[in-house]
Amino acid sequence: MSNRMRSADWMVRAALDDPARLEALRRDPEAALKALAAEATRQLPEPSAGMTDYLWLIVVASFALVMLGSAYVIGTTVTAEAKTGATYITRSETLVTIFTTAVAFLGGLLSPSPVRTR
Repeated sequence: MSNRMRSADWMVRAALDDPARLEALRRDPEAALKALAAEATRQLPEPSAGMTDYLWLIVVASFALVMLGSAYVIGTTVTAEAKTGATYITRSETLVTIFTTAVAFLGGLLSPSPVRTR
């Protein structure tokens, strides 16, 4: 096991160390557990900058992959021959929607933050 602090471990230790909390758990378990969960959440450390950067990299790469994949499929289906009575797996309107959503997300990352002061 690792030495990292787990919120469940903290909640158990906090409940067992305090007789008043144990009594509160007996009287109203739901409210006592909600209070313990809120306090445990406040005890958790902020994620490191490296972890935040890594998560953003995953998000941006995923949207870029979706954008490129949908652009490829749209590009190849424009030149494909439409056959009468054929059933197609995807509709072009759906792919255009996916493409424009991914482009809008990535474009939104380039816009200035509304909360940043100048």
